[in-house]
Order: sequence, then C-alpha cells, then structure tokens
Amino acid sequence: MSFLGRLTEGERFWRLVTAVLGAVAAVAGSYAYAGFSGSFVVEPAAAFLTETTPAILVNTVLDSLGNLAQPARLATAAAISVAAVGVVVWLALELEVVADRQYLGVPLAAAGVWLLAAAATGAYLAAVAAAVPAALVVGIISFLGANDPLSVRTARKVDDRKRATLKTGVGVAGLAGASYFVGQRRTPERSVQYLGGGTSPPIEVQEMLDSAADAEFDLPGAPGLISEIGNFYTVDIATVAPMVEAADWSLTITGAVENDVEISYDELREMEAEHFYSTLRCVGEDLNARKMDNAVWTGVPLSQLLEEAGPQAEEAISRADDDYFVSTSRQELAESYVVYGMNGRLLPREHGHPVRLMVPGNWGEVNTKWLSELEFTDEPEGYWENRGWVGTGEVRQIAKIWSVERGEEGVTVGGHAYACCADIQRVEVSTDGGDSWTNAELTAPLGPVDGWQQWRYTFDPDEPTDLIARAVDADGNVQPEMESDQFPDGPSGWVSRTIEP
Repeated sequence: MSFLGRLTEGERFWRLVTAVLGAVAAVAGSYAYAGFSGSFVVEPAAAFLTETTPAILVNTVLDSLGNLAQPARLATAAAISVAAVGVVVWLALELEVVADRQYLGVPLAAAGVWLLAAAATGAYLAAVAAAVPAALVVGIISFLGANDPLSVRTARKVDDRKRATLKTGVGVAGLAGASYFVGQRRTPERSVQYLGGGTSPPIEVQEMLDSAADAEFDLPGAPGLISEIGNFYTVDIATVAPMVEAADWSLTITGAVENDVEISYDELREMEAEHFYSTLRCVGEDLNARKMDNAVWTGVPLSQLLEEAGPQAEEAISRADDDYFVSTSRQELAESYVVYGMNGRLLPREHGHPVRLMVPGNWGEVNTKWLSELEFTDEPEGYWENRGWVGTGEVRQIAKIWSVERGEEGVTVGGHAYACCADIQRVEVSTDGGDSWTNAELTAPLGPVDGWQQWRYTFDPDEPTDLIARAVDADGNVQPEMESDQFPDGPSGWVSRTIEP
C-alpha cells in the first residue's frame, strides 16, 4: 500500500522544507566548487532572465533599483535555481514514499540534481558538487529519523520531523556561509598580473599613473584621477562574467568588408600599442551616481585592423562572448582601440579579459567587453537599443558632487567633471539657485585621449545651502539645466546637493 496517501499536512510541509534545504545546499555546493563561473548552477537561470525579460520590465527595474538592479537579478536567478532543484528533491522524496523504500530518496535526489545541473551548465564534474550536498541533506534527515521522523516504515511524528529538519537547516546555513568564502577563492582572481609580468606596470603607464596622482585633489569620499580597478564600476548583461582564455581568443572583422580579418591574442600583443587615459560613464546611471570612472588603458588602435579589412559599410556591430552586441559608426571605430591592459595590468576578467573595445567619449555600453567580432553592416542594431535605449553616441557632459569636507576655512565641496572628448574649461558653482555663478578650482586636463577632471570649491555657509554645479567644456558648451531621466539616452541636468553649515 502506498504511503503517499497517509502523509498528514504537517508531514507534507516538513518534506517540502527538506526539499528546500536540499536545494539551498546544492546551490551552495555548486558555488563552493565553481565560484562565479559558467559552471555555477545559477548561471543558466541568470542567462535565461537576460534573454527573456521583456524590455519594459528591464527598463522599469533599472529605473527603480539603479545600482541594485544587477544584484537583484542575481538574487532572482538564485531563487529560480533553488526552486528548480527543490522540485527535483521533492519528487525524489515523493517517489521514496510511493515505492515504500526507506532511503531511496537519497540516490534519487543525487541523480536528479546531477542531471539537472549537468543539463543546465554542461559541466558534468561540477554538477557533482551540486548533487552531493542535496543528497547529504536528504540522507542526514532520513538517518536522524530512521526510527521516527522520515522513515517510511514507522509512525511519523511531525514534532520529531520538525526537530530533525531544523537541525539539518542549521547545518545547511553553515554550509552556505562556508561555501561563500570557498567560492570567492574559486572565482578567478580579480588582482591580475602586470603587463609583461614583473612587479610593477610598464614605465610609460607608471609615469601616467604618477602624473595623475600628482595632479589630483584630495577629495574625501571620492576617487582620485585614476580609479582603482576593484572600485571601477561594472555593468553587464551577464550575471556571471565570461571566462575567456587569451590563448583561445581571436577577433574576427567580417561582413561588408574587402577582406575578412582574424587576429589572435598573441598577434595583437605583438602590434604597436598605445597607453591612454579614458573615462567611462554608464548611460543608465542616476545623475549624481558613481557609475563613472577613469583609467589608463593599453591597446592597439583599431584603425590598424580596419585598414587591412577595408570596411564597405558605415556601421559595425561589435559582438561579445556573453552574447552582447552594439552598433558603432565606422568613423568612431576609426578612433577606437582594441584594449588588453588597464592601469598597467592585464585587462581583468570583470572588464573584458582578454580584450575589449574602447570607443573614447562614448557611453559605456558602446565599449564592448569580451570582444569577439566586428561585423560591418548597413542594418545596425544593439542589445539595449532593441529595448528602447539610445545609448550609442557621445556622453553628455557632467559635473558630479561627490565630496563634502568641513575644515577651518569652511566647507570644501568637490567632485569630478567630464565632457566626452573635450576638456573641461571650467566648473561653475551656485549657492543662490543659479542666479549667480562662481568658478571652482579645477585640475589640469590629463591629456589625450579623454579623461575626467576634478574640481573643488570652498565656502562658509551660515545655513543649509543648496549648492549647484555645472560643467562648461572647452568648446563653450554649458551643462544643461533641464533634468532628464536615464532612459532612453542618458541623464542630464544640473547636479545639486544640500550643504549643512
């Protein structure tokens, strides 16, 4: 006689809790083994969300959550993964009852979770790291209840089942915590080696870094003129950054060209490279947000490769290993770079290792990471453009207010200013709602190609004061007053902040 019909509602509930605990253990085990890589069982769910989420929902989430949008996507993907694995474990437990075989749920859970993880990730060995913890949870609870809670051959008491499950739940929580730290170590190292090896950047890069350090203001709470790699903002459609080995990488230039061109990483590194300052700003950031950073980049002018290819179209779609794509004009590409270095180090994984595209002066979304192909075409399209954004093109000029420091001389307010490929001529501040303006102190331009500048202004307010900042570029263009949202083509407007005495 089947025991399925003899389960009480309370017993069904605690079996469901067992399935959830097994699923959490499976995800934790997978992360401990794979870290944030393609073998992590959550990655397929994250990719599914990226590919299927409607544009209107993507834009709403970005507008509502801002910097929290990407963590929210990861949390959603993790929840989907836990739910999927939980269903598999629950079915294993139900089959155990139907078959009237004690402990049958253990091998069934192991086999089911392994099949699910292997099918989703294609990583058969890594799938074992998900299957084993799930089976252990089922086995431990079954063993603890061998003579009472989960045995299919004895009277099942809800209170005993509850105690056994809760005890195991504590263990799963501990496993999840330990897996986080282990997984962080398994995740590819963020601190990558210097270009050319050794213990320091190339001489030319070090000189540029030193020059920026000497010129920068000390603005508490704000970055210097060079952003540290670990603090440089990242926004990707992929929750888990692709792992592309330099030895396996190549760039193909194809489509409407006279000659298809393919270049390997070693061939690219042998070409004459340049080191240059360039600032990236995210089209989806809030007006005074921190999604704008600057670095010293190392790469090869793309014009060298385009000359060999002989483009016949005015647009090209750059494609990435994570299936991202965006169109860029032929004219802008002629002034762009194929980059493999950042602040004197090899390009980190989170920033597109081994190679990314850099289009100076354009919104961050144009600077494709994990670059794999350039296809010249008369029918341009882009990942974000297909979702209603118009983020291709030159960055809107901006003066950010990022630092407030009180001292003997009053309050010093400061931040960064950027205006695409033109230097900032001046940053103006107003303390009377824009009726009058005063020039702030400004750092000198870093030099080609296009880098941001810092500004600061000291005054002594005797009451709470709304300070406004705006940038004026070298061509005399003034940062517009009218405030606009990020969507569809980037934020604009004067930036203000209330300064207390």
